[in-house]
Amino acid sequence: MILLLGAALLVEMAAPWQRICAVTSGDEPRICGWRTGYEGSNFGAYAAILAGVILVWELLPVVFPRLSMRGWPAAIVTAVLSTVLAVFVLLKLIKDNEFQTIWAWIGLIISVALMVTAWIRVRFRWGIRDERRKPEPSKVAPPAQVQPPPTGGSGS
Repeated sequence: MILLLGAALLVEMAAPWQRICAVTSGDEPRICGWRTGYEGSNFGAYAAILAGVILVWELLPVVFPRLSMRGWPAAIVTAVLSTVLAVFVLLKLIKDNEFQTIWAWIGLIISVALMVTAWIRVRFRWGIRDERRKPEPSKVAPPAQVQPPPTGGSGS
């Protein structure tokens, strides 16, 4: 899911995120064009780089099967990277907030979905970590037998 969302964000950032117009003199009062998610402020480029890093990080175990990246530390790295990615996409929207199109908001939704998915995976992996710490019921020592106190008296 993280791979699909990261790739979708990279593709979606090529869509027109902002409509820009320049006022001119002459017959045509203004000239308008489109700006993609990669253009404009540097936050779009940083977001694209982070999405690429997330894709590479998630594909490492596929390319190099000997890498063991199933634990919760690898999931935390993805979650932190995806959180920074969502912040950069949000900063891009704030910085270039004039004449935004629906594509900019879709990009924000994709980045937040990627972040939420990554943190859910951290929670899942952390739960597996906690389950590994619990001893199996067969290995738990039986409770100690409590002896009744002696009555302390003689029979007569």
